[in-house]
Amino acid sequence: MNDKLDEAKRMIPKAPQRVVTIEDDAALAAFVAGLADRDWIAVDTEFLRERTYYPKLCLLQIADTDHIGLIDVLALSDLTPLAELLTDTRVRKVFHSAEQDLEVLYQSFGTMPAPIFDTQVAAPLLGFDDQMGYARLVEALLDKKLPKGHTRTDWSKRPLPDGALDYAADDVRYLAVAYQVLREALAAADRLDWLAGDFERMVEPDRFDVDTRAAWRRIKAWNRLTPVAQQVLAELADWREREAMAADRPRRWILADAPLIAIAESQPTRDIDLADTPDLPARTLERHGDALLNCVVRGLARPAEVLDPNAGPPDEATRRRIKTGMRALTRAAEAADIPPAAVASRADVAAIVAGRRDGRLLRGWRAEVAGRAVVEAVEAARTDAARGC
Repeated sequence: MNDKLDEAKRMIPKAPQRVVTIEDDAALAAFVAGLADRDWIAVDTEFLRERTYYPKLCLLQIADTDHIGLIDVLALSDLTPLAELLTDTRVRKVFHSAEQDLEVLYQSFGTMPAPIFDTQVAAPLLGFDDQMGYARLVEALLDKKLPKGHTRTDWSKRPLPDGALDYAADDVRYLAVAYQVLREALAAADRLDWLAGDFERMVEPDRFDVDTRAAWRRIKAWNRLTPVAQQVLAELADWREREAMAADRPRRWILADAPLIAIAESQPTRDIDLADTPDLPARTLERHGDALLNCVVRGLARPAEVLDPNAGPPDEATRRRIKTGMRALTRAAEAADIPPAAVASRADVAAIVAGRRDGRLLRGWRAEVAGRAVVEAVEAARTDAARGC
């Protein structure tokens, strides 16, 4: 695999240098019009979500082979050209670690950018580490060390602090180059088409639709509660999520996890009992006391069942089969010169052990590289156990 990468590196294109800052609608329309004939663009976002439930898009960076546009979203009144560009199926949008970018763009425009390419997802198919950060990938791939800083910048402030725009430009300047190198190396290795299914699933819109009924999964201590308390917690978490969404405020600003768990455990049905809840602010009690008590009532009316029966630790036989599957995964992935973690997780292997055959490990390139080998190893272990071997 290294020879394909080395060959691609020898043809590294020049990074785009010309930077334009876009702060009015006419400039945006002109910039987007200039990208109409491009096959791809590199995209990155700067946003805030510390004080809101939904991420707030502040700056959007776009690069092609020639120039970089720094789009001040907060200064614009008409983002229609931008929305049209991001959804233009003739233009591939290139990201690094696209998850948060896709979320903020989906929340901002109501639709997913497509089609996409994620350099973080693609790099392991050429032997790079799984989940590799942008700066590390740029250094490893392009021998360019990026300056640190501005990771805690408040991107909603104007004017932005010195150096912030340079930092933002670098986020797409070398992404544009990295994409071209990775694309050429993957094509030479006959692995470029492997990624199509991964990227299509990444832009399925329902990935960012919030299921408030599953909000309890965000609370780490849920599985330490009794089944009855778990049901009460599910109602409380659902209520908090809805309140946070309606107010566009972080869920912890509505109510922290600790008092939610305390209420789920104590299950108060009167104001006087609810008031004894540790860490429950008086203001929250006054504003939301009735709603919290109603959550308790609804939770107590639900069947006393654990929220996720599969969340507990596996038995000894299952653990052995998972270990067998993980060994098969590691062997197969290493034979393909791909980090095992980029192929599948322990949870993916556990799903196969549990009898599921619809997971990602049995789809597309993962099935070819390791999925079938994992199934064979797990089934062989199951057969040996049945025979008493």
